[in-house]
Amino acid sequence: MELLGVLTALAVLFLFCAFLTLRCGLHSALAPLTALGCAAAWLTAAGMGDWLFPGMVVLYLAFAGLGLWALLPHGGKRPDLRKLLTPGALLFWGMSAAFAVYFSLRQPMATGYDELSLWATAVKVTKMDNRLYSTATLGTPWPVTQNPGLPLLSYFFQFFGHYADWKIYLAYDVLAFAAFAAVLGGIEFKQYRTAVPLAAACWAAPWFLTTYNHTIYLNTTYMTAYGDVSAGLMLGGAVALWLALRRTDGPRWAVLPVLALAANIKANTFVLSLVAAGLVAVDAWLFAEKPFRKGLVRRTGFALCSFAAPMAIYYFWNVRYVSMLVARSASEGGTGETSTPLASVVVNGIKILLGQPVEGFYAERQPQFEQAMADMGHQFWTADGKLSMIGQGRNVVIFILLIFALAVFAAGSARLRTRISVMGVLSVGCFAGYNLMLALSYGFIFKPDQAAGLVDYNRYIYTYYIGWFLMALACLSLALQENTSAVCEQNAPAERWNKLAAQGALLGIVALMLVRVNSMVLPQLSVMGFSDSEFADRKAARQEAEWVSGYLSQDDRVFYVSQGDNGEGWFSAVFDFYPILVDYSGVGATQEGGGGTFGLAELEPEEGVKQRYYHPYTAQRFDETVRGNGCTVLFLQKIDDIFVQSYGDLFTDHLQAALDGQTVLYRVTAQGYAPMEMEAAQ
Repeated sequence: MELLGVLTALAVLFLFCAFLTLRCGLHSALAPLTALGCAAAWLTAAGMGDWLFPGMVVLYLAFAGLGLWALLPHGGKRPDLRKLLTPGALLFWGMSAAFAVYFSLRQPMATGYDELSLWATAVKVTKMDNRLYSTATLGTPWPVTQNPGLPLLSYFFQFFGHYADWKIYLAYDVLAFAAFAAVLGGIEFKQYRTAVPLAAACWAAPWFLTTYNHTIYLNTTYMTAYGDVSAGLMLGGAVALWLALRRTDGPRWAVLPVLALAANIKANTFVLSLVAAGLVAVDAWLFAEKPFRKGLVRRTGFALCSFAAPMAIYYFWNVRYVSMLVARSASEGGTGETSTPLASVVVNGIKILLGQPVEGFYAERQPQFEQAMADMGHQFWTADGKLSMIGQGRNVVIFILLIFALAVFAAGSARLRTRISVMGVLSVGCFAGYNLMLALSYGFIFKPDQAAGLVDYNRYIYTYYIGWFLMALACLSLALQENTSAVCEQNAPAERWNKLAAQGALLGIVALMLVRVNSMVLPQLSVMGFSDSEFADRKAARQEAEWVSGYLSQDDRVFYVSQGDNGEGWFSAVFDFYPILVDYSGVGATQEGGGGTFGLAELEPEEGVKQRYYHPYTAQRFDETVRGNGCTVLFLQKIDDIFVQSYGDLFTDHLQAALDGQTVLYRVTAQGYAPMEMEAAQ
């Protein structure tokens, strides 16, 4: 049933893509990425307006209706259905259908810390409530302000049937395959010698640019709810789509929803959407097909629209909507504004780079900013910075620039060589700007311990590498296609030799990537063949949550106790119990963290996980926290001697039922915490 719902979503998406191809003139390899961009933009507006469910119904009806209309004969002429089948389209639909079947059979589950704390939880809440997750009450004290583009794409595939973790991975992989199809662009079947290695390079890229060591754990590149890989794919996919649009003479507006989606993935990758918009705008404005002055106003307008698309998302979500969420959180006792204003960070950071004095907070953080820049440089230049399968950042940059150089070599005209060269040079400048943005974040936004360890630096930097690589690959794809045009054929045989040499180099690049990926990511530790035991712990936790939830009502609020928890168990419970709310159990104005170990101050261990996440509560404070937060039930997932000695008197049976394994639930009553009858404790 769940697979049928997903296949229905793919069928509706296909119908809209057919409309874009048959009635709008958009190449079938480019239609999926534009269609997904349109869906995300519409659902974002619907979610912000709090009419997500009817908005989805309208979207499905519109997509299906337009597609069916496009497939009908018009004016006595049947549509040319051959336009729907191209190498890029075949790659997209084939991989999407295959992964839908595969994931429905294997049922991968959300496991990562950030997946359970935000990314996967946001999708589940959206599906369960049929409302944008930012409006939900999750039992957490902070507003969920992360951009909704990816969760809403997942909602598109979750709409029919029940919520399932694997549908998240499918949705984000479908987006990846749409970006890959855009890289193939206007390639036709007769150009299979170019299409096949390009497709292989795209497939290997997320592994090649993110996995930087042999792993003994499951590599989740294609099974992740995080937005880092998707943000990179959208950066490269947007530019690739634009290059293919120009070559196929497709509708220019088709890139705008893609640029909007690029801005709607993560707040800290918004700058990448501006990079894509800038590259598209420069290529459109500077390289006119006709004399430069002709159509200048139109080109200028399009260039402005390219920037307007991501800026609109940023303004309406990150400025207006998030401001509303923060104000609401503050009024309800939440954290309110929790980070330094971005504009102020940029201004003061640039002042430091120019050697000008800064004051207050920025003077205090200046050493942290300067150290972060030094550490990032060390990671880029030295062997310590193993950020990919070919080592540190400098190796990745050289590799990508060599592909740009190969594209310039393969280009069949001086004009195309200039276009590719300009894009390559500008992308280098944008890479420098992105690094500055990361340094500013570590210096003035992140906590000192995050900056000291460059926490998650690999995730942030490989986002650009992935997008940059796809850009270079798209330029090479364009050059190889251009080389087969009638204009270039007049320059044979030199052009033919250039083409053969470039295709040979492309095959070499792909061989290098595939061999390296195969040597570093074993099939049984990847999406290709992971073991069922990989998710054994998560399955057990979910089964326990389902069993416990059977004794609760949706009006209950659960206080979670798991002695020795580092927060992961609590996030898992928040995720698995929803829509039953799991209280933030110990998090207050001091932001001590969910879960952890509760006990009297004198019983605090000297070291270990329990000590690190210890809540030194008196019995009175513990009881006040439980009752003050409105909790109706305590879930004693794991207790120890510390908990029994500290709070046994708060329980009407002094925790005897829990110690005997008769129950894990206690009801909050006026007389104390009373044990709830359960058939058998699991």
